[in-house]
Formats: sequence, C-alpha cells, structure tokens
Amino acid sequence: MTDVLLADAFPLACPLRVRWAEVDAQGVVFNGHYLSYADLCCTEYFRAAGLPLWSGPNPEAEALDAYVVRATLDYQAPARFDDLLTLRGRVARLGRSSFTFGCRIEREGALLCRAELIYVNARAGASQALPDAFRAAVLAYQGAAP
Repeated sequence: MTDVLLADAFPLACPLRVRWAEVDAQGVVFNGHYLSYADLCCTEYFRAAGLPLWSGPNPEAEALDAYVVRATLDYQAPARFDDLLTLRGRVARLGRSSFTFGCRIEREGALLCRAELIYVNARAGASQALPDAFRAAVLAYQGAAP
C-alpha cells in the first residue's frame, strides 16, 4: 500500500493552559514540555476521531500498537506561564505500518511551535500494517477519500 498524504487542515483544536510546573524561573515553558503537549494533542485527536486510546500491553490482532520512532520540534516563539494555548492536530501521512502526526501549538492564532511525531505500528519488535479500522477512522475524521 502506498502512502496517503492528507490535507493540510488541522481538524482538532483543543485548549491548554500553561501551568506553573511547566515553566522555568523566567516564566517560559521548558522546551521538553512541548513534546508532552504534542502527545496530549495526539491523544485528544484519537478521542475525537472515535479511535480507542492506545491498546495496552496485550493488543488484539487488529488493534493499533504504535510507538514513536521520531519526534521533531520547530520552535518559533516561547509560551509563558498562564498562556492559553491551542493545540491543533492532524495525521499528515498514513503509510503501510506508520503514520505521521502533526501538531501546531498556538497562542491567539500565532504559531509558537510545530511538532511532528512519527509512529510505527509494531508487535514483538516487528512492524505491522496499520489496522484497517484505524486507517478508515483517520480518513473519515479528516474528511479524506480512502
């Protein structure tokens, strides 16, 4: 199966208030927290798309059991304590056994950070095809043709 590149639209938008524990002495969000924000965005995307949240230690044969194999962050501007952020998420690419999740972290419409997470579906150390149900749910949620 060839890769499916999906539209640039971000169907998910969820709010997040920056908490005191996430900032340094200058009140700026510590860089590592942006990965947590992207992970939260991916979880909320799955929930909104009607997908079961990660399958757990004993996945069924048709369940997604995905692992992050690459994470990149592109910082544009800092978030600060008590900022109200918007996390925007989408699946940018569906491969045979992997998918790319994109996240925009914004404050009042201004881009602060762009995150990209590449997941591989695997069992017992070997990649497995993405489940058909996962692929169908992503395409339906993002309004893409199969």
